[in-house]
Amino acid sequence: MKLTHLPNGLRVVTKSVESFESVVLGYWVEAGGICEKESDCGISHFLEHMAFKGTVSRTAQQIAEEIESVGGYLNAYTSKEITAFHAKVLRNDIGIAVDIVSDILQNPTFLDEELEMERNVVLQEIKQTHDTPDDIIFDHFQSIAFAKQSLGYSILGPAAVVSSLVAGDLRSYMNRYYNADNIVFAAVGNIDHDEIIELADRYFSKFSPQKTFKHYERYNYVGGAYADVRDLEQVHAIIGFDGVAILSNDYYIMAIFSSILGGGMSSRLFQEVREKRGLVYTIYSFSSCYRNNGTFGIYAATSVDKLPELSDVIVAEVLKMQHDISEKEFNRTKAQFKSSLLMSSESNSSCCEQIVTQTVAFGEPLERAKILERIDSVTIDDVKRLCRIVLSSSPSVVTVGRCDCTPILDALHRNDLKVTS
Repeated sequence: MKLTHLPNGLRVVTKSVESFESVVLGYWVEAGGICEKESDCGISHFLEHMAFKGTVSRTAQQIAEEIESVGGYLNAYTSKEITAFHAKVLRNDIGIAVDIVSDILQNPTFLDEELEMERNVVLQEIKQTHDTPDDIIFDHFQSIAFAKQSLGYSILGPAAVVSSLVAGDLRSYMNRYYNADNIVFAAVGNIDHDEIIELADRYFSKFSPQKTFKHYERYNYVGGAYADVRDLEQVHAIIGFDGVAILSNDYYIMAIFSSILGGGMSSRLFQEVREKRGLVYTIYSFSSCYRNNGTFGIYAATSVDKLPELSDVIVAEVLKMQHDISEKEFNRTKAQFKSSLLMSSESNSSCCEQIVTQTVAFGEPLERAKILERIDSVTIDDVKRLCRIVLSSSPSVVTVGRCDCTPILDALHRNDLKVTS
């Protein structure tokens, strides 16, 4: 792995894997939901869509045809803290991919007709998410956990705000955040770092060297309860708590804690809730880690009449983690976690995500040996301690379906886990 800081501040990080036939490359911009206010909520995601709708030298169709003519593909995503634009191509087509991805970020046209067309696409995406209970519940959860804060806003944004955005808004947003010092260019595959730096000299010149304001504040975890009552066959539920940040010393402890509880088929929740009781088809725990904040939660879906029993079992299993963790399951989970890390390095897409995340958070990509050392250092007592810390926060409870949160709240209250009203 190699990292170079260009004179304009743009970071270039690469990992060379000669055995790969393909290369994943692109730009990761430190801008997302945390950069937004209520008045422009959804602009990061809308901009991600519009970047592919034409440049001064290429139409939207030409962008698609040019990358697909070499068997490659383009993609993008928006998260709370990052917006990414990336491509995957064969080794000999790196220059084409860098040219196209650089073009869409440095020379977008934002033509009115394209903007209106893509606005309709995003509005349909918002409607689709609202109609998908196991999607919308996570938006509800985030808005409860970080109420009235940027970290709690929906990535897609409200339809009313998206309907009001114009080309000038997108350009102003790009001028604020799409600067060289706020961008990481990454490439993983059969590549040479010096070759990527040469391409950088050719294609990265238009990124502004002006200093970017960084949204590094810590947000206030709140907690609470929200019920989205609608006529569904199942009730979808999340029970969540305050979590840990990427920069926290407890980051790997949280990963192991979450895995033991609900990370796979051998996890406690899967075995107890699905295999032994048949209460659900889907149940898992999750940990979402941001730069200075995090959340931990459990998602499940069941029939309304089974929700009280499900709630009691979930709460009981979480509470057990404070004092009852066996060496066998602890060592098994550690092995699973390390294996997953090593297997992900065999995918250039996953590897690219990893080195970017590490570069943004720590200033450089982390050596594998150091990560494995951190995982090995985690003890059972560390996991128990973190469980107690997590449970000391106010729960965030969300349901979507023909039921409110009462069965879950009752189970929590019986165990002195009180939701802030």
